[in-house]
Amino acid sequence: MTPRLPVLAILALSLLGPPSSVLAQKPDAPKNPTQADAPVRESAEVVLVEVPVRVVDKNGVPVRGLQANQFELFDDGKKQDIVGFDTIDLAQKTLDRQPLSEALNPAARRHFLILFDLTFARPGAILAAQRAAKQFVLGGMTDRDFAAVATFTVEKGVRMLVTFSSDRVQLARAVDTLGLTIAEDISKDPLGFAFDIDRVGATSRGQSAGGGEKESKASALIETLQTMQQVTKARVDEYARGRVAALTQSFGSLARALDAVQGRKDVIYLSEGFESRLLTGTRETDQEREWLVTGEQWKVDQERRFGNSHLQSQVGLMTSLFRRSDCVVHAVDIAGLAEKEDLGSAAPAVRGENALFEIADATGGEVFRNANDFAGQLDRLIARTSLVYVLAFQPKRTGDEDKFHDLKVKVHVPGARISARAGYYERRAFRVLSPLERSLSAADIVANEIAVAEIPPRVLALPFPTETANETRATVPVLVEIPGDRLLVGQVGNKVSAEVYVYATDPEGRLMDFFAQTIGIDLAMNREKLEKGGLKYAGQLLLSPGDYRLRVLVRNADTGRAGLDVSTLHVPTFTAGQPYIIPPIFLQAATGGMLVRGRQKLPAGAAPSDDPLLAAGVEDLVPAALAAVQSDTASRVSVVTYHFGTESSATLRMAAQILSEEGRPLGDGAISLVGRSPVEADGRQLLLVSFSPGHLSPGRYSLRVIVQDRATGRGSQASAPFLVR
Repeated sequence: MTPRLPVLAILALSLLGPPSSVLAQKPDAPKNPTQADAPVRESAEVVLVEVPVRVVDKNGVPVRGLQANQFELFDDGKKQDIVGFDTIDLAQKTLDRQPLSEALNPAARRHFLILFDLTFARPGAILAAQRAAKQFVLGGMTDRDFAAVATFTVEKGVRMLVTFSSDRVQLARAVDTLGLTIAEDISKDPLGFAFDIDRVGATSRGQSAGGGEKESKASALIETLQTMQQVTKARVDEYARGRVAALTQSFGSLARALDAVQGRKDVIYLSEGFESRLLTGTRETDQEREWLVTGEQWKVDQERRFGNSHLQSQVGLMTSLFRRSDCVVHAVDIAGLAEKEDLGSAAPAVRGENALFEIADATGGEVFRNANDFAGQLDRLIARTSLVYVLAFQPKRTGDEDKFHDLKVKVHVPGARISARAGYYERRAFRVLSPLERSLSAADIVANEIAVAEIPPRVLALPFPTETANETRATVPVLVEIPGDRLLVGQVGNKVSAEVYVYATDPEGRLMDFFAQTIGIDLAMNREKLEKGGLKYAGQLLLSPGDYRLRVLVRNADTGRAGLDVSTLHVPTFTAGQPYIIPPIFLQAATGGMLVRGRQKLPAGAAPSDDPLLAAGVEDLVPAALAAVQSDTASRVSVVTYHFGTESSATLRMAAQILSEEGRPLGDGAISLVGRSPVEADGRQLLLVSFSPGHLSPGRYSLRVIVQDRATGRGSQASAPFLVR
């Protein structure tokens, strides 16, 4: 279990939180407010800023055992009271298995951005860097770490291939290809968790990530080299200060966007660097010295001699932005990683280690030069970053949008070196965020399961057996209900765009399936319908038997208001011919809202069919993601059964139990059969039942339904939650 700050968890304007979409909630807000059907509170009563701090001794070893009274924290020069304190020691928790049902404090994760420089590097060096990076992804990261993969070229700037994730399959695939040999189909996942769609659902760390594959990808490797060679040739032909300026501008934008990601970001910058003389100049020659002595200064090339002051200021601004966004750049001189035979290289090696030092040192990082001990250097980086102290204080906000506040942290430990964030920004308006900032902000909410309830979604996801013998995955319809009034808060104009993101990950953090959709709605025609009945989106997943973490994010694409629902999902192993019950589906009267159906995912060999979840509705009753029923009032419930034999009701025995929120039986439920459909070819039959909760106090409960075939004695049971108002 990860230790938590007493006042840390969900309080807004966390310095670690996304600047665009997380509003403050009260300290006692539930992790998933929609599950408790609690009213949404959007006025902040307490605003905290969290400051992660690393403290090491003179040898770079983390200093453990510190207490809050050993730290001092200053905001714009004014000493602050530390109202929250937490110690997160990843070295002691690496082997702990985090329960599937729990999220980590974002400060308890390291965030590594593996950044490949395809401009200031030769192909052979890049190939060597790929091997080193892949080794780090598959063996260096711990289960609690997040990593992202990006590339840089002066032509395209920084491209984020995989956002911060623990999915080593997608990370390793991105490292393998660097986005140069894979079809541009990444738009299917706008947040960037899925890099290679064909690898989604892969579970083998070795083979699925490319480590166990035989070199059948030789042609792809050649294509990669040829592409890299083109980039390198352009660098040789046009190598000048303008290209370095392009790097600083692109990296500056990246640094600013990374502020949307909680916690400290360690950027592993894989490059050969550029000529440092472009920044710092060179020593004067004998001839130049003579000109300077004789007063003929105009003959001296001032930029070559003293460097380019404008370029120096650009680099300074870039590194300042990295520090402000809590990023540390660790530059890896990949010239030392390249093999003696540099495949396909036509460009000479660049002596760029000094330029790499200028970038890394200014952010508090270092340069890794020794190719023979690269793995050891990364191990030391892992060790040095394993301990984090998190300080929390209550700032006085100015209300100035995007104002930056300088932070300074002191620690009263002789000889200790401290590394902390340079400061924090006040909230920026969502409208001014770049596309990358918006994507990183949403991905951060999903990955870290940040409690956001501005637009509280309700989610119903149920596994249904597939209809083909050669498909082991179950069809999992997902119904996402979005409250229309919440979606429209702050909306200007006659159009609104609702974003829906659904991700299913296994206990190892690997992405097994997902869907994402942006829904555009014309408010001139649909405002009233949306306000009264809300928006329902019906999507579908295909999942193998097992346990999953289901994360559903909805967001208004114009205002940035968002909501996250997190739940666990169990997909059973369906045995052919074995009786099975889908969890009960509560039905409610159709309220005239809007229903949007997503693309249907068909199991291998299956023919198109109706959505089995939506098909559970009858007449004017539709499935409810989380039903709210009245005490002593009967409700309609669909019970979908498989392989219970005949259509005669006389052969079935039905019973029900009411369970408390903790799963404790409270007594029998009043349930009766109202109607049933014919048995279909796949053994499916829909039973419509009437259920009354009796004299229950308001709260959250579950209904357990038991069905037994009297003739065979075989049966099954399943349960579903409901609310009593």
